[in-house]
Amino acid sequence: MELPQPHGAMRRFWSAHPRFVDVLVSFAYLVTASTWALITPLSSGEWEPAGPLVVSAAGVLLTAGALLVRRSRAWLTFAVATGAALATTVVDDAIDPLGLALAVYALFVYRSTRDGWAGFATAVGIGVVIRPVVSIVVRGETLSSFSLTVAGLLYTVVVLIAALVGVSVAGRRRYVQTLVDRANQLAHERDQQARIATLAERARIIREMHDVLSHSLSVMVSLADGAGALAQKDPVRCRDAVREIGGLGRQSLSEMRRLLGALGEEESADRDDRQSLRPSPGLDELDGLITTFRAARLPVRLHVEGTPPSSPGAQNALYRIIQESLTNVLRYSRNPRSVTVSMNSGAEGTSVTITDDGAAGPPADSVGLGRGIIGIRERAILYGGTATAGPVPGGGWRVHVEMPQAKGNE
Repeated sequence: MELPQPHGAMRRFWSAHPRFVDVLVSFAYLVTASTWALITPLSSGEWEPAGPLVVSAAGVLLTAGALLVRRSRAWLTFAVATGAALATTVVDDAIDPLGLALAVYALFVYRSTRDGWAGFATAVGIGVVIRPVVSIVVRGETLSSFSLTVAGLLYTVVVLIAALVGVSVAGRRRYVQTLVDRANQLAHERDQQARIATLAERARIIREMHDVLSHSLSVMVSLADGAGALAQKDPVRCRDAVREIGGLGRQSLSEMRRLLGALGEEESADRDDRQSLRPSPGLDELDGLITTFRAARLPVRLHVEGTPPSSPGAQNALYRIIQESLTNVLRYSRNPRSVTVSMNSGAEGTSVTITDDGAAGPPADSVGLGRGIIGIRERAILYGGTATAGPVPGGGWRVHVEMPQAKGNE
């Protein structure tokens, strides 16, 4: 087990308590600046007049108070520290480099690099240019070049150290913030991709549900109409039609359970039948599909050339295209004498054509929404293909699908 590192724990503590850090910095500055203001006259052997001491004390207190808001008001902190330094320079030949250094650091970290260097130039100008000018002009003092150079150099070094530390800390903070923003962006994009994938999968399942319901209900209605017509004339055929309705209904229920289970809205209590693991229908079940439509008195003929593609996805797409096309024939074609399903598979892809010779026109009790043709086109596009549907000269309807990426087995 890896023990937590003490430096990391301390860093997390300071990051979690920024106000406490501000108070600590302000208090440390107040103690340091006050001590320096008292030690300086003692070291020279002379007490300063009360006026300069009051100004120095007021400047220290104002700067300490301004440091409490250095994170949100960095320029205000710098302005207060600058004003205190100028006031001290005017009434006394002294300047507080620590307050200005902390203010310059705050500009770098909490504002920008450009603001920081602007503050640095201002602070250096106060200590190197303004202070000597004020000492000579206001108080008439004469400073030797050596003392002027040493004082300005020391002052500049203190402010420069604060500026360099500020540049380093600001660079690290902005780098970390960039990493955090990038991580948040990637997480947002990941969530969006997951939502898009979920919506696409749900749209696919909805298409499957439409195909199942449209096909099953259309065939069941046709069988029920036929059974009613044969109830008196041919009871045997009527019973066969009723059995077909029951079988088709059970098959449709099984398909619906599987699709709803994929949506996560239904959990089967009995897992032994493995209905949820049943694969989507493929071309192996095409003969059974044709038989179902024939039982509904639709004269379907099937012609298959070449070896169909082995891809389960391509097989399911072809199965659903044929199912939807024949369902439309059953629903909308009037008295078709011939319905032909032709499928040709080869190295260049697979083509499917469904043609009927009936008179077009929707029945009185069923009006479609156009989802069937849309679903056919989408399944064709999925394999780089196209789908066309329209009337045939002389009567009838034709659906033709080309799927170049659904290549037959060689």
